[in-house]
Amino acid sequence: MKNNTKNKIRHFETFFVTIVLITTTLSFFAVASDNSNIIFEKYSFGTPYLQKVTIDGIQYDKINLDNLPNFGDIGKYNLPRRSVSLLINQGEDIVDIQVTHGERIFFGSNFNIEPTTVPISLSEQYISKAIPQKEVDSDLNYVYPETLYDNVGTYWFRGYKILVLLLYPVQYIPETQSLYYFKDINVKITTIKTNQINPNLRFKMEDEMEVIKRVDNPSAVNSYKLTNGYPLSSNSYDLLILTTERFKDAFKPLKEAHESQGLATKIKTLRDISLIPSTIKPDDIRDFIRNEYRKNGIGYVLIGGDDEIIPAQKLWVQSWNHGETTLMPSDLFYACLDGTYNFDNDENWGEPSDGDEGKNLDLYAEVYIGRACVDIMSDAYNFIDKTIDYINSGGYSSGKTLMVGEYLWSDPDTWGGDYMDEMIDGANTNGYSTVGIPSDVYEIDTLYDREWGGNDWPKSAIKSKISDGALILNHLGHSSYGYNMKMVNNDVLSLDNDDPIFIYSQGCMAGGFDNPDDYDCIAEYFTVKTDKAAFAVIMNARYGWGSVGSTNGPSQRYHREFWDAIFSENINEIGKANQDSKEDALPYINYACMRWCYYQLNLFGDPALVFNINNNIQPNTPNKPSGLKNGATEVEYEFSTSTTDSDGDKLYFKWSWGDGTFSDWLGPYESYEEVVITHKWEKMGIYNVKVKARDEHRAESDWSDPLPIAMSKYHQFSFAELSIKILERYFPQIYTIINNLL
Repeated sequence: MKNNTKNKIRHFETFFVTIVLITTTLSFFAVASDNSNIIFEKYSFGTPYLQKVTIDGIQYDKINLDNLPNFGDIGKYNLPRRSVSLLINQGEDIVDIQVTHGERIFFGSNFNIEPTTVPISLSEQYISKAIPQKEVDSDLNYVYPETLYDNVGTYWFRGYKILVLLLYPVQYIPETQSLYYFKDINVKITTIKTNQINPNLRFKMEDEMEVIKRVDNPSAVNSYKLTNGYPLSSNSYDLLILTTERFKDAFKPLKEAHESQGLATKIKTLRDISLIPSTIKPDDIRDFIRNEYRKNGIGYVLIGGDDEIIPAQKLWVQSWNHGETTLMPSDLFYACLDGTYNFDNDENWGEPSDGDEGKNLDLYAEVYIGRACVDIMSDAYNFIDKTIDYINSGGYSSGKTLMVGEYLWSDPDTWGGDYMDEMIDGANTNGYSTVGIPSDVYEIDTLYDREWGGNDWPKSAIKSKISDGALILNHLGHSSYGYNMKMVNNDVLSLDNDDPIFIYSQGCMAGGFDNPDDYDCIAEYFTVKTDKAAFAVIMNARYGWGSVGSTNGPSQRYHREFWDAIFSENINEIGKANQDSKEDALPYINYACMRWCYYQLNLFGDPALVFNINNNIQPNTPNKPSGLKNGATEVEYEFSTSTTDSDGDKLYFKWSWGDGTFSDWLGPYESYEEVVITHKWEKMGIYNVKVKARDEHRAESDWSDPLPIAMSKYHQFSFAELSIKILERYFPQIYTIINNLL
């Protein structure tokens, strides 16, 4: 009776599962028959408020809304903008964008709204920063902006498609000087299925976690199946050091230093790209990096060579419409791996419409780039020794931080110190909020012209501050290829600091490592021409840009976002933080000087170096490994462990097998998730198996308690194992049948 009942239950379960499968299949085809999809997001806004500002002696009204940044075309009006980033489902293309508004609310009339100011290069003296309205608004009978949004572009990040828009929740009518605003703006995106998969999509969960941080509709990530991505090779690694045969051996100690910290590193040379390195062009290098990214899963690239040795792609950029143009060396070209950077195949790479099909360029990075501008062997030794010293220091989680500000312009007086103050603890000025360097953790020192007698601190003051142990320097002041912080190249060679420093400077051209005047720029002197000075710097290849009488400069935005990446977003790697500062500003790329700065901010240093941040908590020590205590050599055995992380970070695990061998860092895993691994031993003996964890910011736990195991020469087979061995050896056909059934 019981057997009959069980059979009936099994038959019912089979019937039920069949019905569910048929229903699911019919449902799938019902959805699939409609070859379109809708993404809908609603954005709500508060009530604006006004404040008075003075520009060139004229009083204007500035409108503020929800701590949104104000932007506008040169000579038009500075109004709030709301950025939108939407993830498009895998295998779909956008066919329609509709932006509609809710109630249009009248705010008032007779407002003289501030005009958008002209950025000033940090090598210029004062000029009038505002274009008078009467010169640009000959036709006052219009609404500004005329549309509700701007389509900034569609970009790819590691195989994920992201649409970036700017919404305009405030409108101004110059004729009546009237303001209107919207409480709600609705965004509706219609897509159509194409089933195309971007080849930069990989089998990496960490890519999925990264894209979730970037978009307003994170649930769309579920449409991306990692199984549709491209699998990595068994030889995957983290950091590519790309150099020449000449410098290959010099970089080996840096590779070893990284691997001792759990960062898998490989050194490759230009000969891995071509047997004739002299024929290699930037496009060839980009193709090679892309292949390493897709095949081996790299996340960082250190270019070990100056521009004459490993060429940088020169990108064309214009400050604003009808503004200045230039070509600048940009390693961004090697970071962003989707599409072309010269669609029209002319002499100007990097034009806004130089992406695939004449559309926008790819500006999301798949890998993070840094450069060691080495020309001769002593350059390589200087750079590598300082970088290893920094790695061995464990990062600068405290210490002296020096804020350096110079006198910029007159009428009104504009001080670099005012800009630098926004990097201390944080700021919410100019319509956006950023977290800065915490003054309760770091010893903040200042060197400001505004605080110095005669408004001009001498060169000896900065050299003294560096000698006294400053570890991090932030700077704004006038610069050139061979001049920065009032020092020239030879002054850098005379620095005698014991610990290498990190420098971020907004000064003009200090990072122009393709210097047309044919001498090494001062960024190279700081990083490779001496065994003192800096282990890494971020500097401009061409002009930095500021704003007279205000801290609302384009270069300032990137500088603030860099420290916000580290102290707010917990992005500890220097190269990744530099790129994040750009991507946070990506929605505003088409406004004055924003693209210029996006291209030119190169990192002179190892991109994988980590700032050791105090607000990140290391994982708990993993549980003592569980597994057998006795075994035989040449047999695979399974071990497991788990741990937790109070920050909720992704976790990686490294195993020590007691025989002098270690696993790679394996992961990522969630807190509490069981980690299972196998290992075998070649020799008899007693071994202590241990494991430790690190989080996604590379903060490590201690080693776990050891699990002692004894390995003998012979394996004691169970009856079942022995039976299988006999079948396999003497009755192979029966063994094959049983094995297939199992």
